[in-house]
Amino acid sequence: MSSSNPVDYYYALEATTRVEDITEDEGNQETLRSLKDGGCYHLAICSRDIFGEDSDFDPRSSEELGWLGHFAKKSVHLDGIGISGNDIFINCSEQSVKRFFDDIGKCNRIKQLYIIETDLNEIIDKLDPVINNNGENITHLCSHRCNMEVPTAKHLFNFYRGMRSLQKISVSNDEVDGLDDDDMAVCIPSLEACTGVQELKLEFLGLGFNSCAALSIVFPRMNDLLKLDLGYNSIDYDCVQVLVRGLVECRHLHELDISNNFIGDDELEMLIQGLPTSVDTLYSCCNGVTLARQLPLLRFKELYLEGNELSPVGPRVIAISLANPECRLEILNLYQTGVGDDGAATIAESLINNKRLVSMTLSYSYITETGWYAFSSVLCNAASINATHGSNHTLQHLGGSEANIPQEIQTILKLNCGKDKNRVAATKILQTHHHLNMRPLFDLELDLLPYVISWQGHYAEYCLRLKLSLIFQFVQAMPMNVIERRDRSSLNSCP
Repeated sequence: MSSSNPVDYYYALEATTRVEDITEDEGNQETLRSLKDGGCYHLAICSRDIFGEDSDFDPRSSEELGWLGHFAKKSVHLDGIGISGNDIFINCSEQSVKRFFDDIGKCNRIKQLYIIETDLNEIIDKLDPVINNNGENITHLCSHRCNMEVPTAKHLFNFYRGMRSLQKISVSNDEVDGLDDDDMAVCIPSLEACTGVQELKLEFLGLGFNSCAALSIVFPRMNDLLKLDLGYNSIDYDCVQVLVRGLVECRHLHELDISNNFIGDDELEMLIQGLPTSVDTLYSCCNGVTLARQLPLLRFKELYLEGNELSPVGPRVIAISLANPECRLEILNLYQTGVGDDGAATIAESLINNKRLVSMTLSYSYITETGWYAFSSVLCNAASINATHGSNHTLQHLGGSEANIPQEIQTILKLNCGKDKNRVAATKILQTHHHLNMRPLFDLELDLLPYVISWQGHYAEYCLRLKLSLIFQFVQAMPMNVIERRDRSSLNSCP
């Protein structure tokens, strides 16, 4: 770069410099051209070797990064930037990286900033112009699995003090032991200004009692909070106690993820009783939930208990909720919970009259063919036509291919995916009962036969032999009527 003033340098050469002269990378060329022409809305800066087509720009030199910043600051549509990878700026000088973020700061339309799996310690101070100049505009600020030391975490959370338009905040550390409860207790009060946030994710941050107490003070100010993710922390009974105290004021919250913490039956019960009624989705995966005693699970629409080793009575606890007419559960994830064949049979029985549960994942839960077949009579009871009609026509999923669910069960589950449940029931009846008793209809003689045949025709693909069976029953029951109809038809056809 010949000029000591980089701004003059890029402006002076812009008119005579082709993107092909800036970089040999075709992907980088396309992005620079799009920025220059005003057609770029979101910019993903990451290694093309790792992210492939998801990478918009992979800076191979300080010169390339300089041109990227130049065109980005002039873009009339660019409103989102994503930066991924610890070594993304490895080929660029410290000065060029700083200048790049200065240029991004001059683009005052940035609304979304994503930093993913990056050493945030290296660039946190360089983000100052971006945040300072776009603080009122940014709606999404997400730092996912980034390496953060304590000073970096404090710097990041200080950004939130002046960002009143934020709708989504995501912070997760790259190292489980990098931050602790006391560190986060100091940082969390900065979130008080984010009153409009709708999604909040705080993972791998070592959250414990002190930081949860700080959150309980912040939560009542977040009137628009819809989703909360506190996974991979150190949240236990005392933490849950203070959390629900603040969350009870979040009357629009509908989803809570508290997976990979220290949540057992006591903590789960406290959440069930203490969360606002608006919460209908709970993730409590890979915790210590055993369901060793009766807990009312029916308040949720979606419940994820994946990775919890259930007690022998756990399936019975689940079954009691599923059998309750007031049960709201539509999705239940019991992946890798040790349900077993007996537990599967217990749960299956509870679904006989359940009209809500659509998906229940039971993969890797020690269920053999015996356990899977416990669902057969629930999904399609062949005891009688009425029993088949009253079977469960709602459940559509029990697990993926890894579950080794018998083909017969998979076929019925697929059939249940039909939106017209009357048709689903009729199809099951015709598939299961190959001989339908037409005797109750004989009083109407042959007048009803065309309608019977027409009705059966809607399902001919499932039972090709049934039509002949229906006709035979009518003919066998009233042979003289058939002969008379035939003779009458012959006379009418004579000239």
